Amino acid sequence: MKEYWIYENWTHKRARIHLAECSHCNSGRGTRASHSGRNDKWHGPFSDRSHAFELAAKLRQDDTKGCAVCAPQCRNDARSLVD
Repeated sequence: MKEYWIYENWTHKRARIHLAECSHCNSGRGTRASHSGRNDKWHGPFSDRSHAFELAAKLRQDDTKGCAVCAPQCRNDARSLVD
């Protein structure tokens, strides 16, 4: 079963949906050894891709989409869930 995570950065007004195994996600640990949480947060895990995209949209960040590296929006079907 796939797991999905949302990375939210409110300084850059950005949210990205990742597959857990993505090198940028690492199951919600990101790419750094330590995490301050001052300007960003990991949300998850989510077992349902649609639910992850819906919750990401509810965060209301200006730039919300699937990660370009792991491309969770291309898994299972090609429809976009975030306008």
